[in-house]
Amino acid sequence: MRVRGRDRIIAGINITPLTDVVLVLLVIFMIATPLLIRSEIKVTLPRTAAADSAVERSLVVTVDSAGTVYVDGTRVALADLGRALGAALAKRPGAPVIVMGDKAVRYDTVVRVLETARVAGVGRLSLAVDVKK
Repeated sequence: MRVRGRDRIIAGINITPLTDVVLVLLVIFMIATPLLIRSEIKVTLPRTAAADSAVERSLVVTVDSAGTVYVDGTRVALADLGRALGAALAKRPGAPVIVMGDKAVRYDTVVRVLETARVAGVGRLSLAVDVKK
């Protein structure tokens, strides 16, 4: 008995659909990852010509235009900032702290946040800025 055109047995596995799914997932992760790093609190950062970027798991302290302070998205009174940073650093020892201060906020508020962070034992402290393009 002869096997004609359409009745042939396929001996291989078609991996094209699997490759398509993997590439779509890769694109989704490439788009979603930078969005996860951004803060949910709207802050207009000052601009600079060049800046270093921290890719590590860092602790973000945000000061919005009204002077409200947030530690990793949780609102904290400025008087309680030292305790909040100490608790966060106990969970992530040695984590760098990035201060995202709105450019409209009073200068002394950001200085107080930096001073409180130093007193709380932050070893690596940096300020977030937008890079001019």
